[in-house]
Amino acid sequence: MTLFTNATINIEDLPRAEEVPLQPISKKYLQLLRVEWLITAIVLMVGTAALLFFSPKWHDKPIMYLLPAGVVVFLIFYLLWQEKTFPYRAYAVRERDVLYQRGWLVRRLKVCPFNRIQNCTVQQGPLERRWKLATLTLFTAGSNGADMRIAGLNHAEALQLQQAILTRINQHVANG
Repeated sequence: MTLFTNATINIEDLPRAEEVPLQPISKKYLQLLRVEWLITAIVLMVGTAALLFFSPKWHDKPIMYLLPAGVVVFLIFYLLWQEKTFPYRAYAVRERDVLYQRGWLVRRLKVCPFNRIQNCTVQQGPLERRWKLATLTLFTAGSNGADMRIAGLNHAEALQLQQAILTRINQHVANG
């Protein structure tokens, strides 16, 4: 009969994910984010103008000025937020896991172990195809959706990472 043991681990001996050198995502992704912002800005401004134009009861009310001002403030904040957070988007692939960092005010570092990954996909929207970018999505056991999405990768790099991750997953399955 095997005796169950549960030894204590010294926290200082554990590898630190924060010390891993991270690979930044493609700078072309910032251009894509700016174009997405521009499209959003146009849609919001046209929608706001149409709403105000077709609502004559608002023409003499403060909302006539407050709504467009609020939309402009939101759009400026949204653009500045994207510009500030972009430099903090980075990833790394280690021997046993994938790391993804993002965030400016609140920095998040996600760690996704290979033995939890069940599938990974590479996706490209129309704007991503224009800049030859892609999003790598990792699906893990026990989650309803994607556990990790790394947007802004060069398409060829995303395909290479996908193949490496799928190879690693198959090794884990084969080794039991």
